[in-house]
Amino acid sequence: MKRLSTLTLTAIVSLSFSAFSHAEDVGLATGYPPYQFSENGDIVGFDVDVTKAVFHYLDKDYSLHQYDWDNVVSLLRFGELDIAMGMEQTTIRRQYFDFSSPYYNRVTTMFVLDNESSPESVRGLVGKRISGDRHSVLESHLQDIGLHTAIRINQASSKTEAMSQLAVGEVEAVIMPEAVGRYLAKQLGIDVRILWQPEIKVPVGFAVKAGNDELLEQLNEGLEAIENNGELDRIRRRWGIQ
Repeated sequence: MKRLSTLTLTAIVSLSFSAFSHAEDVGLATGYPPYQFSENGDIVGFDVDVTKAVFHYLDKDYSLHQYDWDNVVSLLRFGELDIAMGMEQTTIRRQYFDFSSPYYNRVTTMFVLDNESSPESVRGLVGKRISGDRHSVLESHLQDIGLHTAIRINQASSKTEAMSQLAVGEVEAVIMPEAVGRYLAKQLGIDVRILWQPEIKVPVGFAVKAGNDELLEQLNEGLEAIENNGELDRIRRRWGIQ
């Protein structure tokens, strides 16, 4: 495994669990509750607990590396990470990565502040700035309706930062999974409403670099085991994930 490159990172946290001499390097995002985030100095979340359960079943060693999401994707693509947890399986990403069986679905959502000055439709965002991920379902929707170049999409270092920008008016809307948006809005004490939400549920799973069939097979074996023994359902209930 090559040494991790020095990029602009918001955080680097590594946790190791001994079983074999080689630890699989697993990347995750910062500020993405309830899926992947830090709390009181610990890395926690639904995806984190699923990862722990899978590697416990496999009796394998792993290390967690927490970065902003763009760096997670880049490091995985260029072989600096072995796995990214909790990645949405989109057409563009399948060009570079292979995905495990999905272990849940996300609903990507566009939020605005719940007040009279907020737009009533996506077209009301023309000329405005919003915060969102690249290659999201909603970005594809903006392309479909011809507004992709008319609305400026900024990327924050985390979903927490994006929702904070919405709260103070730095952006007009934010794109993130519904569960993440509602969690963060509650934390910040702000009222938000859904401006647009596709009916598509996006499958989420582990991602590995394309062609890493052996590792992918192991991850699928672990996921199947924790699904069958009930551990995955217990983790879902713990975090309120359906």
